[in-house]
Amino acid sequence: MDRDEVIRQVSAAASMVKLCCGVANNAAWVVTLDAFDQVKKHRNINKRMQGGHKLLWMYKQAIEEFHKYERRLIYATENRMFHVDDMSDAVRKKYGNITDRQYYEFWASIGGETYERTKPMITSLWNKYRLSLIHHNIEQPDIVAWAMTAQACLELAVTVCDNAIISVSDRSILTKDVSRRIFSQFSVREVAKAWMRALQATDPLTDTYELDHTEERNIEMGLEQLEEAWLSPDTMYESTAGSIEDYDDVFRTKGEQKKALREIGDLKDYTNK
Repeated sequence: MDRDEVIRQVSAAASMVKLCCGVANNAAWVVTLDAFDQVKKHRNINKRMQGGHKLLWMYKQAIEEFHKYERRLIYATENRMFHVDDMSDAVRKKYGNITDRQYYEFWASIGGETYERTKPMITSLWNKYRLSLIHHNIEQPDIVAWAMTAQACLELAVTVCDNAIISVSDRSILTKDVSRRIFSQFSVREVAKAWMRALQATDPLTDTYELDHTEERNIEMGLEQLEEAWLSPDTMYESTAGSIEDYDDVFRTKGEQKKALREIGDLKDYTNK
């Protein structure tokens, strides 16, 4: 296999992982920020003299883990995924005078578009958790259900990243170990772990109560539907198109922006076929 083919395969693998994680990671992050706004209203956080300050700090630690993940991607010194100067001339000419952070933010915006397109499914999942919490007499179920929905979405994003890494190693010259070394930087695993610690501290019963069969199946179905929606070609490519339309300032010209939209449309049609 010649050098050009190696570069082509690695580039294709990176594009696939970036697309999958661009959708899942960043959609999950929007859910997490929504949930954080809700959990700040929980009575255990407002009990300043009884550990409330520490509980709020635990949630903020999860948010800081996400910012660490962002910095890791933007300022990577090897396996750089958002370094504008690493682009080929053909790709670089599409964009204007943008920074690495602007390129990252453009990519991350795909998740925001995905969130808006799948919001009814996310709200439905929240309601499944809420009904389960009410059934098991958990206090402040509306608030806790948002924290659990965010946890589920973060864990879904971790799964999407893991599966994308396995998929690209199966379809390219990259071994699983090499794929993990290159692409594990996209995982939000540490964010999910930190959020889980805060969730368990909010109400320890969330970690011990057992779902009945109907509750468990309803929640599983909600997660399966959300995963399917996030990874469908329609969602991924339409969300990307939405970001391209919103971020016209990252493109060198209006013509390059329109060309990018046509390319996304062609990819969507090809994938669906």
